[in-house]
Amino acid sequence: MKNISELMIDLAYSSALYNDKDLAEDVLALEDRVDNLAYLLEMEIMLAARDPRDAEQLIGVSTVAASADKISDAAGDIAAIVTRNIGIHPIIGEIFEKVEERIMKVTVQPNSSLIEKQIGELDLAASMGVDIIAIRRNHDWILNPNKQERVYQADILITRGAPSGVEEFKDLAEGDLTTMDGENRVKFEEIVSRFVELKDTSELMMDLAYSALMLNSKELADEVERLEERMDDMHTGFELLALTSGFKNEEAPGFLGLIRLGMATEKIADAAAEIAEVVLRGIEPHPILKLAIREAEETVMQTKVTLDSPLIGKSLKEARVHDETGMWVLVIKRDDLCVRPRPDTKIRAGDILVASGYTEGTDALKRLASPKLEDGSEDTENTDDI
Repeated sequence: MKNISELMIDLAYSSALYNDKDLAEDVLALEDRVDNLAYLLEMEIMLAARDPRDAEQLIGVSTVAASADKISDAAGDIAAIVTRNIGIHPIIGEIFEKVEERIMKVTVQPNSSLIEKQIGELDLAASMGVDIIAIRRNHDWILNPNKQERVYQADILITRGAPSGVEEFKDLAEGDLTTMDGENRVKFEEIVSRFVELKDTSELMMDLAYSALMLNSKELADEVERLEERMDDMHTGFELLALTSGFKNEEAPGFLGLIRLGMATEKIADAAAEIAEVVLRGIEPHPILKLAIREAEETVMQTKVTLDSPLIGKSLKEARVHDETGMWVLVIKRDDLCVRPRPDTKIRAGDILVASGYTEGTDALKRLASPKLEDGSEDTENTDDI
């Protein structure tokens, strides 16, 4: 459920960005699959509870499962904007040029070096910080393709990753806004900025919530709760700004789609807050939750920066942690505080980096933070990725 719901969010945003009904319908089919998994899991939970202690811990499993279901519902809401012909506002193209993780569609050309290569051997996550999340071949979609899948000429690849890596595939350019006058341009830019903050914050909350579960960290769960309160204000501000912008008069159907995208981000944030609540109750998260997160395609970890690390003294931007490892640094624990890092945040010795990303990147980040652990072995004083 975790893997599918997170994939659905990326695919749903992709369907909205490219107004692709086939991809949107696949998202809705995945939503049905998650609903069925939720039903089966709830049955298993009922059968597994043998005493009050079991029941208390399994409530956490049920809550997290329900939250993953809500995240999939939010993705379904985004996809429905496309399938119901609600319309995609031109502002959405510019929004996706400014988000931290960019989504892009590219067609493989005849002279491409990707042709007939396996996704695994391309090693895109490590080399560019890019992931292929879907392939459209002829009229079929291959969702979340495995490492053995080969790329062929005329394949349409849906990719996700850091802007610098995505630009190596193709410049993302959607919409012609040059004719907009100064006053409207200011409003347009403000709406773009507000939505980018909504999207990035809701996805950060998901990562932090799963991190709080994995590490049983009340500090991270508190951060999720604080961000959820902020999201409520941010979403209200976004809707008020959009409703008073005047853009709805120009393209009403697409404008409604923009409003619904904002609503979907808040639904994702609410689901993340419910996951964090499992930790805030003070109950040790059930081992099933930790095992599920550890074995998911995207995992979370924390590692301590030792005195011999090449990261010391560098800003996150200079260190290029994501480009080097494929891991996103979510939070830096420093002097009993949780610091949400900015690109110019300097890394210090003793910092504990809390990061999320693909499982293959965890050892690479450990080696950067603590070069002496060249074999990537566990060190309870240095790392804690369970």
